[in-house]
Amino acid sequence: MARLEYKYYIPELYLDELRHDILPFLVYDSFTLLRPNKEYTVRSIYLDSPQLHTYQEKLIGTKERHKYRIRGYNEQSDSSIVFLEIKRKDIEFVSKDRAKLLYSDLDKFLDTKDNSLLNCPDNERELHKSAARNFLYYYYLYQLRPAVIVTYEREAFECKFNTGLRVTFDKNIRSRPANSFTTLFGDEGMVASLINYFVLEIKYHKIVPGWLPKVMSKYNVFRDSASKYMMSIDASYNHNYLNSLNNLYI
Repeated sequence: MARLEYKYYIPELYLDELRHDILPFLVYDSFTLLRPNKEYTVRSIYLDSPQLHTYQEKLIGTKERHKYRIRGYNEQSDSSIVFLEIKRKDIEFVSKDRAKLLYSDLDKFLDTKDNSLLNCPDNERELHKSAARNFLYYYYLYQLRPAVIVTYEREAFECKFNTGLRVTFDKNIRSRPANSFTTLFGDEGMVASLINYFVLEIKYHKIVPGWLPKVMSKYNVFRDSASKYMMSIDASYNHNYLNSLNNLYI
């Protein structure tokens, strides 16, 4: 289901205060509560064409565009799960295709297209198969290959009143160039994609609760595209995006 997604760059010095301001209305989601520090690690390999088609679409401001990634979480184990994801942006609305499989089966799946490797409940198999087909279609159409690994810690909150609102704090965003799928869970060689800021994401389906704009106005921040893929490509390869952002907020 498509939803609206707003993003903000927030100075790290506001982190504790902002958390304090939203917690009367939100609760940590179940994944965050499982972790000892109330945050989990998001690890993504973003894929792009040899001509960086996805990067260029974002750069020129194409209104309808896709991002392609392999996403995993936390630490690697024999049972680590990853998701094949297509994130679709249609002007203001965002939706996602997602297919689930074992990380150890990823290379084999991309080579064989064998849907029996998908790791999902039987009642969700057709949904995952459809998402996997879509991913493979673009994977071969654009000759997608790993471009950059993006890693960060996430605090995730959801509305305690079941409105569907979701708020996330994405912190310590870091990255490195990627040329294979084998190092998704490694942190070696990472560089900062964003310094002294974290990314706040607000996701909702219909109406923003009245309390949220009041909280945000307190911090005098403005919406931004805040593309982790863009900033990480630039930080990992040439630092252009990182330098321009830091200059903007001096």
